[in-house]
Amino acid sequence: MTDPNNQAPTDTQNEKMIDSLTNEIADLKSALKKKDDRLATLDVMLKQIMETHTIQHREYEDLEDKLKDVIEKLKERVPHSAILEWLKVRDRDPLG
Repeated sequence: MTDPNNQAPTDTQNEKMIDSLTNEIADLKSALKKKDDRLATLDVMLKQIMETHTIQHREYEDLEDKLKDVIEKLKERVPHSAILEWLKVRDRDPLG
């Protein structure tokens, strides 16, 4: 029967283990920092895309409203020149 190895690690073994753990922790912190940076970058990109989408959506709705108004004016037989003038005035007035 052999005796189990109950010897404490040597100072050299402890130093190697500490160095190994320190390096692993540093690597994990670095990887976490990179992921945090990537998440922050993606968050900024998402906000920019959402803002752009919102602006484009508002512009689309504005054009859709103008088109509906023009169609109504055409149904009412408003002269084209009057419709064009109305569109110019509406474009100058932000409240349309």
